[in-house]
Amino acid sequence: MRKSEAAVIELTTMLADQPQSPDEEAWVGQAVCSQTDPDAFFPEKGGSTREAKRICQGCPAKDACLQWAIDHDERFGIWGGLSERERRRLKRGIGPDEAIPPAEGVDELDDETPIADTDHDRDHEARLAG
Repeated sequence: MRKSEAAVIELTTMLADQPQSPDEEAWVGQAVCSQTDPDAFFPEKGGSTREAKRICQGCPAKDACLQWAIDHDERFGIWGGLSERERRRLKRGIGPDEAIPPAEGVDELDDETPIADTDHDRDHEARLAG
């Protein structure tokens, strides 16, 4: 099973187990991503996020989806058109499109640049592997 498939299964289980208000149920039912390839929303490390973000742009559930991801501290995948890194910046009050200049001599990273594994990533992958 691919890591992205495991993430989708985890997400589906998590959403099913959460007590949902009528508003939350409404956005899940309107989400365009539920009718597309989930791999686009959970790319492999260093994979492109462009397709998922393109799909999110026209989704009527985009704002509610993003709010859910922020409220639940979702650390994987594209939610509401933003990557985990972009959601972290948004929570810190930095808009997703605002540039933060890199340190002198360091190239700016984008969402497609692989980043170093963290203990959190390794722990999550171990849980998914069973």
